[in-house]
Amino acid sequence: MNCKVVLVTTDMQFGRRWVSELAQVSESDESSPLGLAFAHCEPGAELADFLDEGCTQVVALDDGSLDSVMLRDCYEQLRRHRAEIDCVLLTTAKMPMEDRIYECVISRGESNYGVVYRTLRRILLERVATPFADALKEYVYAARDSWHTPGHSSGDSLSSSPWVVDFYRFMGEHIFNTDLSVSVKMLDSLMDPISVIRQAQNLTAKTFGARHSYFVTNGTSTSNKVVLQHLLREGDRVVVDRNCHKSVHHAMIMSGAVPVYLESSVNQKYGIYGPVPKASIFRAIEENPSARMLVLTSCTYDGLRYDLKPIIEFAHQHGIHVLIDEAWYAHGRFHPELRPTALECGADFVTQSTHKMLSAFSQASMIHVGKSVENFDAAGFREDINMHTSTSPQYGMIASLDVARKQMSIEGFEVMSRTLGFAEEIRTFVRDSTLFRCLGVEDLCSAEVADDAVRLDPTKVTIDVGCAGLSAPEAQHTLFNEFGIQVEKNTHNTLTFLVTIGTTESKLLRLKQALLKLSESAEGASAQGRGQSLPALSDIVALPRTAYFARGEQLPLDREEITPLLGRVSCDEIVPYPPGIPLLVPGQEITAEILAAIISYVFEREDLEMHGVRTAGGRVALRVMTEDEAQAARAEFEAM
Repeated sequence: MNCKVVLVTTDMQFGRRWVSELAQVSESDESSPLGLAFAHCEPGAELADFLDEGCTQVVALDDGSLDSVMLRDCYEQLRRHRAEIDCVLLTTAKMPMEDRIYECVISRGESNYGVVYRTLRRILLERVATPFADALKEYVYAARDSWHTPGHSSGDSLSSSPWVVDFYRFMGEHIFNTDLSVSVKMLDSLMDPISVIRQAQNLTAKTFGARHSYFVTNGTSTSNKVVLQHLLREGDRVVVDRNCHKSVHHAMIMSGAVPVYLESSVNQKYGIYGPVPKASIFRAIEENPSARMLVLTSCTYDGLRYDLKPIIEFAHQHGIHVLIDEAWYAHGRFHPELRPTALECGADFVTQSTHKMLSAFSQASMIHVGKSVENFDAAGFREDINMHTSTSPQYGMIASLDVARKQMSIEGFEVMSRTLGFAEEIRTFVRDSTLFRCLGVEDLCSAEVADDAVRLDPTKVTIDVGCAGLSAPEAQHTLFNEFGIQVEKNTHNTLTFLVTIGTTESKLLRLKQALLKLSESAEGASAQGRGQSLPALSDIVALPRTAYFARGEQLPLDREEITPLLGRVSCDEIVPYPPGIPLLVPGQEITAEILAAIISYVFEREDLEMHGVRTAGGRVALRVMTEDEAQAARAEFEAM
């Protein structure tokens, strides 16, 4: 490990002395695990070169040689390029005016370089600390006897059994001895953190640029429900992309909120939902002055990102809170090509699936509260979290969040640079060596958002195999069964590959080999007539909560006879998974176009789960409101 501290100064004599003195102190420090090295540079291009080095972890700005403009420019350059690293001010002032924007302030005239060295080492050690993970390891290695839950007692119930010891060996010792109980007080409480979990969450807030951050052990699905529960009350209006994740729609049901659904842009050629046009968002906000909240997903499952700053500013001007579902974008903070993030654009709340792109266990997620939130009710928010949190959380999951934060704080830029390089290598290979096409933002977006400054997250690589005559579901099957490659998702003619910080050179080579052989087997002519249309949003005629809790009735989903379902009001969400975007939500009127899509998914896509579909008398069915229920619900909804 090597951590570099870079002094930015125009006083080269001072810079050389500063670096030399600190290097001597560092050589005598045999206890530090950081491997501190020191350098100095001038502002501008020299600083940019050091920021491109992943090992640069601290930048010190010398206000004894940099005027106020240069100081500000250097600080902004640093924050644009490497938001996660520490910035120190070397000052000649007794009380610098902007000291609060720096991680630390050190006197430029400090003659005891041991003090300077220890100060720099301290702020770095704070950043690389994993308070909860360290406490968990300490507890496990102390080998205390368990007289508490869980019943497997650190795995002893399995390791001593001839019938299940194979599972114990397969999973590994530490899976079980880190699975502990809330009885272990030294590990803090996720429901009321006061020590190591609280420390870990505070470090997380700093790393991700939030006012507060919270660990969630049952996914971003629950994170979304927590935020919406905190902000919404029965009858509150919320402006929401109808193609948000199903958890957002579940939250509408639970809260009794009134959704103002936004129709997303749709790319019918590739079967992909895109962002909501910016003009539609602005219009919906203006037409609903009582709306309390705006909910958008950025980036989408396919990597499409909104130009969030003007949208969030417009919402705030109208007194509306903004939640951005960044389930697929937890990595965005750690490379300048991927920024700005939702928090940097002023979002009030952001939810992230830390497990999707970073090094956390599945279900491990975070909620971030933005710095723009005024009068934040921390106690009330904690109660909202606790309503959805198990009193028996998985401690390994919490530790994985702690460790994932540390990794991105200290090497996020480096690992994301490598990841983006791999993604670009895939795109180049597909373009130069196969019959397929990698789709860019202009391919994935429909014309209605062409001028909305939508961007593409490069880590989502979507490949059009239909242009070479292949069916994407068949290509996915071939990749899995013949090459051992599992893709993230597919449409009828595209495959999406997720490039993460866990992607390796060997995996990349195997993918290239598989794509090349797949291309050689292709017909070379574009596949025709295999499309799967995405239906337009139909009218919402009942409050989602009312529709969901209606007794309803189940009507068969018949491929030949759809008339009985036409015009009826859905009680359930009908959701193909992945990606978890509903075709119907409770309270929505059923149209022929929507039924055609549902029938297509149910009877032709065995590779997907279909959530919300029922079975009645051995036949596939949908639950709809009775005619009387629908009539009463329509009247209620129109009166709101």
